Amino acid sequence: MKIPSRRCRAFYLIVFIAVLAACSTTKPTAEWRDRSYSGKAFDNILIVGIAAKVTARRAFENTFVDRLNDENIKATAGFAVMPEHAQPTEANIKAVIEDIHFDGVMVTHLVGVDENTEYHPGVYRDSFYGYYGHVGGYVYQPGYYTRHKWVRLETKLYDARTEKLVWSMQTETMDPSTDQKLIDSKIKTVVKRLKGQGLLQTN
Repeated sequence: MKIPSRRCRAFYLIVFIAVLAACSTTKPTAEWRDRSYSGKAFDNILIVGIAAKVTARRAFENTFVDRLNDENIKATAGFAVMPEHAQPTEANIKAVIEDIHFDGVMVTHLVGVDENTEYHPGVYRDSFYGYYGHVGGYVYQPGYYTRHKWVRLETKLYDARTEKLVWSMQTETMDPSTDQKLIDSKIKTVVKRLKGQGLLQTN
């Protein structure tokens, strides 16, 4: 059996880390629901993204709408019914709700971005294969650094009729390689949690 050299092992480690970064996943860090809410599940939702860049807002809202449409839930992007180049305001949202009669409003905004560097110390591992058949040799794996970026977002779901908060969740995504990957991972997590809470009227 051919044993990979130290250089090969280091190469495989780098590739593995790169693959993990490319497959960014979002995980919930905090979740809340109004247990007194007794209304029906939502099936006509206004999607509002709060973002500094108009392109990021459009991408988020469009992707969210498409994802909910896949679940046969009617949804509308905020930029399609409110001023596109201005941040959504309470007055704008209220006016749209009265005009179109949404039953829910979903608002997502950035909480923060954290970056940290972590050192993974080198280790010695027992190796079955020693030279000349000697058993009990050691293989040294050198230490290395990894740098991670954590993007934290919060999503809130409001009852459009009462204007009360029904559900909220904070999430964090590690090392999203692009804005779109962050959006996709975030929305997938949100939809899964809302379905689990019975707050989406799926068909």
